[in-house]
Amino acid sequence: MNYASIFFDDTVNGIGFRTSLFVSGCAKTPPCKGCWSPEARQFDYGVPFTKDVKASILESLKHPYVKGLSILGGEPMDNLRGGALLDLVKTIKTKFPHKTIFCWSGYTFEELIKNPIRLEFLQYIDMLRDGEFIEDLKDITQYLSGSKNQRMIAVRESLNQDRIIKYSVLDN
Repeated sequence: MNYASIFFDDTVNGIGFRTSLFVSGCAKTPPCKGCWSPEARQFDYGVPFTKDVKASILESLKHPYVKGLSILGGEPMDNLRGGALLDLVKTIKTKFPHKTIFCWSGYTFEELIKNPIRLEFLQYIDMLRDGEFIEDLKDITQYLSGSKNQRMIAVRESLNQDRIIKYSVLDN
């Protein structure tokens, strides 16, 4: 897996200070019209995700003011082969169980849970912003979402209750 960038102490991609990992590669065809990071659609874009990169992310999460990790793309759900991303979220939930993990995906929750690898990954995610970005539905007033069709989902609660539960920023 390659990644396009990492932002430490990021205040844009989630609640509070976070570490944000932008993975490279997106297999969605056709690509979302108006994709905000077309260069990151290529799986070989950026640099390889190594053990040292993982260690730097884990080190950043040691700070009490850092609320968690945000995973964006590219498309995180197209980067689960090889296991590096799944290993990262598992390690974070083991070492830092109170840190939140947010993930952005162009796939819907309903699509994702049909795939065993993606379903396993989702079990470690606190908030999923799902759905393809649709330029005609762009809404800059919607928190952490680019278009009105996208949802903020409380993933583990949704999996436990077998229905979509909206993620509340007020509770976190």
